[in-house]
Amino acid sequence: MYLAVTAAVLIKGYKPPKPPASKTVKVTETDTVGGSPYAGKTAEDLPKEQGPSWDFYNADIDELVTYLHQASNTFQLKKKELDELGQRIAAERAELASVTQSVVRLREEIDRHLIQIQGDEAANVKRLAKTYAGMEPASVAKVFAELDEKFVVKIMSQMKDDQNGLVLDALAKTDAQRAKLAASLSDKLRLVPTAKKP
Repeated sequence: MYLAVTAAVLIKGYKPPKPPASKTVKVTETDTVGGSPYAGKTAEDLPKEQGPSWDFYNADIDELVTYLHQASNTFQLKKKELDELGQRIAAERAELASVTQSVVRLREEIDRHLIQIQGDEAANVKRLAKTYAGMEPASVAKVFAELDEKFVVKIMSQMKDDQNGLVLDALAKTDAQRAKLAASLSDKLRLVPTAKKP
């Protein structure tokens, strides 16, 4: 049977069958795209010749353009807010830097006026304070009047408060110039860091 079919095909030749005649099928568009201008129309109802592409109108495209405009406006607003925030942060940073510099300058100023006893001279200052504590207040006042004020303050910072009081009293009773010295020494004594006195 196989041989017979093969021989018939070879002798007569094989011609494929013709496709059936084309039929126009009406295809209805769905309403899945909201606002589509051709929703509910068949393919035959579509216009045969459409105008230029720039005349084409689609509500979906308008909605997309509107959405993009809104998104762009939102983006611009957020950008503006971020720019303003950045400017505020920059201003606050500048103010903070200014305050920091002021604090540094103030600290340097305090360090200049603050009278501190360095480690090496501490033993000598304590020894001198002990010596002056054993002298008469009037004699100590005369000696202090001749010494550098900062050095005197360092010595007095190591003396007891009652001893300092007697020396300052002796200075104040001498004359007006030494009374000013007593006031200046009192003012500078408050700048000396508190430490244990002998």
